[in-house]
Amino acid sequence: MLLITLLLFTMIGSQIYTYLNDRHDTQEAVLCTINEDISFEGIIVRNEKQISCSGGGVISYNYPDGSKVSETSPIASVYDSYDDVLAQRRLEAIDEQIASLQKAQSPGTTDYVQPEAINRRIDEQYKLLLSSAQSGDLSGLDSIKSDMSLVMNIYNIISGQADNYNGRITELQNEKYKLSGSSTPASRQITAGQNGYFVSECDGYENRLNKENVMQLSQSEIEDIINGADSAADSVPDSCIGKILDDYTGYITGVIDSDPRVVQDASLKLMLDSSGRLYDVDVVNVRHADESGKDIVVLSCDTLDSDMVSRRIRQMQLIFDEYSGIKVPRSAIRFRDDQKGVYVILGQDITFKKIDVIYEGDDFVISSNTSDEEYLLLYDQILLEVVSEQDVRKNSSSSKVSADSGGTDEVSADT
Repeated sequence: MLLITLLLFTMIGSQIYTYLNDRHDTQEAVLCTINEDISFEGIIVRNEKQISCSGGGVISYNYPDGSKVSETSPIASVYDSYDDVLAQRRLEAIDEQIASLQKAQSPGTTDYVQPEAINRRIDEQYKLLLSSAQSGDLSGLDSIKSDMSLVMNIYNIISGQADNYNGRITELQNEKYKLSGSSTPASRQITAGQNGYFVSECDGYENRLNKENVMQLSQSEIEDIINGADSAADSVPDSCIGKILDDYTGYITGVIDSDPRVVQDASLKLMLDSSGRLYDVDVVNVRHADESGKDIVVLSCDTLDSDMVSRRIRQMQLIFDEYSGIKVPRSAIRFRDDQKGVYVILGQDITFKKIDVIYEGDDFVISSNTSDEEYLLLYDQILLEVVSEQDVRKNSSSSKVSADSGGTDEVSADT
């Protein structure tokens, strides 16, 4: 027993000594994505017409920004007070809830639905909810919430957790009756006046900028608009409640650093800082700006959404190549037999692994993400310190890793 105890303490002491005296400076191999882009402030230009409303009252819009409307579409309603607006919105929400509950308990719905199918629908809606939250795109949140509520109510009926929703429907109908008696409906409706796409904000440039004159804007004019030095923003009449865009195609103009990739008729990707969504754009015009080394670019975009119409001036990026792979510190790169790679530590073993460089930054490179064991893999522990032949022999008990004859590997200073 004394001998066994002695051997046990010797083993533990050896492990502690090895841990304290044989630690290495490492960095975990993680995924990295790099976009090559040109950042600039852009001005969104379309053919627009202001919509006016004379007289008092509180405006309530019937359509979200970017909605397609016809000439006779009631784009807004005028109420006597804010309380009447809130009451009307609550009445609309009550009608939606009643319709959803009636559909959830309808025999035509519950008799032909299986719990497994409803479970899958709930999971799908939950994933959509998470995806919207993570991406920051909340435009479809109300629709997702409504659909999720419906399928959960159906599940409660078919699983026996609820017999029906008659009590809740009666409560909602009573609330609707009280609201209808205490609120005043809209006094009048405002129509679009022409076919197009509705936006609820005016900035004074509706009569100043259009698709025709955007091609003639100078660098100083563009910068005045971006910096707020142009006086057009002060010309928004008090009666203006929105505008109509004649079609979904818009132009984007701005001043960028001259770049050989931005040429006439080139198809590029554009991203707005606020959303992170990529848009397909075409270069319709490039000309030299007043300042040397700068160009004025005009892009055409056929996508219209709430992000594209919410503000005229936006921070943007022209996106070119995207590189995705494993990030490698440049200081960790070594050469063995003219092969570029890094040393990684696996337990007590130090192993040389190749890297396939697809992008080079100032202090790091990106290696392609592969499953080939000879190459650097995701989550490998990259050694940052210089590795000598002695280190390799000391730490590798099951395999030998050869090093260059110079004793230590040479850190790459090349790109």
